[in-house]
Amino acid sequence: MKIAAATTDGKLIDLHFGDANRFLIFKIEDGEVKFLEIREKTPIPVNDHQERWVASIDLIEDCKAVLCSKIGEEPTIELRKMGIKPIQLDCDVKEAVKECSNHLLN
Repeated sequence: MKIAAATTDGKLIDLHFGDANRFLIFKIEDGEVKFLEIREKTPIPVNDHQERWVASIDLIEDCKAVLCSKIGEEPTIELRKMGIKPIQLDCDVKEAVKECSNHLLN
C-alpha cells in the first residue's frame, strides 16, 4: 500500500493538497514504512485552481491515502471516488505515515 504526503521540506505535513508541487510517496510493506520516491507536478498557474488539484490527483492515483494540511471539498470527493483517503493534519511526516499505515492496515 502507498501513502502520499504533501510537504515542503520532507519533515512536516505542511501543504494544501492543490498547492503541493510534489508528494513524497511511502510504501507500507509487511508493517514497515519505506520511502519510495518523490513525485513532482508540472507547475500550473495559481489562478487555475481546478487544474492544480486534478494534477495532484493524477500524481497519487495509485495511493491508498494522502496526507495534507488542508484539502477542498471537490478534491476530497474525487479522491474518495477513487478509493483514496484524504487525511488533513499538521505534523511530522514520519509519525503521520506510520500512524496512517496502522489505521489503514487494521
